[in-house]
Amino acid sequence: MDVWVVGAGITGAVAVHALERTGAEVGWIAARPPGLGGLPYAMVNPVRGKRGVVVARAVEALAEAARLYGAHAELHRGLWRPVPEALRAKWQKNLRGKGVAHVWCEAGVELPEAFWLEARPLLRSLAAGRRLRVARVATWRTGELWLASGERLEARRVVWAAGAEGAALSGLSGRFTAGSQLLTVEGFPAARAQGIYAAGHALGGSYLPHEAHYRPHVLRHGEAAWILKQARALLGYAPRVWGAWSGVRWRLDGRFVHGREGGWVFGGFGSTAFLLAPLYARELAREVQKT
Repeated sequence: MDVWVVGAGITGAVAVHALERTGAEVGWIAARPPGLGGLPYAMVNPVRGKRGVVVARAVEALAEAARLYGAHAELHRGLWRPVPEALRAKWQKNLRGKGVAHVWCEAGVELPEAFWLEARPLLRSLAAGRRLRVARVATWRTGELWLASGERLEARRVVWAAGAEGAALSGLSGRFTAGSQLLTVEGFPAARAQGIYAAGHALGGSYLPHEAHYRPHVLRHGEAAWILKQARALLGYAPRVWGAWSGVRWRLDGRFVHGREGGWVFGGFGSTAFLLAPLYARELAREVQKT
């Protein structure tokens, strides 16, 4: 095996695809099959926050994400963002000259190239036909992977794309942000966002204060109520909720491809993973090819 990829989330999946395109023999190992659990709906949005901050390399990243995901899932284009009059000048300044397609209307701005998709079917499609071993990796060192079962695998090169939990297992620093997404009876084919987003059959998401260390997250008392309060402001009513997903996002500032002895850490995108991972997976593939 030329390289092992560890992780079943979107970073692991796009890493496998990018490395395969270089002709490398890629092994894939994860604690669960891709698309089994995990985030239900993903919003691929190049403009973030209340003040309309454009993500670095947003246009390039959005095009690469659409190219890859569009071959595996239906992309639901368009995102409407209400913009209060007091913030409009700030939004206009942030969007000016960035190349992000947008259309202003009286109440806000439309981002016609942003999109949402169903994340779990996407991951299952990305994994189809790939070599995948379902096992929990405990740690990795130069030349070897150690499984939770105690088994040792030879691994000349490793791409560690195991998300927040994986970052904690490897002792990696960064910001760990817990949050949840509520699953709704009502559907939202046309996405909109302000504080939270409504897309597909989901309201997402809550972002609790950053922590320096990882710990598993479950929906907390008051968290669902906060999301529904935001939904009322955005939609004019509170949708009916039938379920929830909770997780932890791992965020690094700066580079998302980090070399370390015996391999690379790929990740740290936080809530922009579905937007940025395909673009930076190309950078990862180039780094791996050099060795």
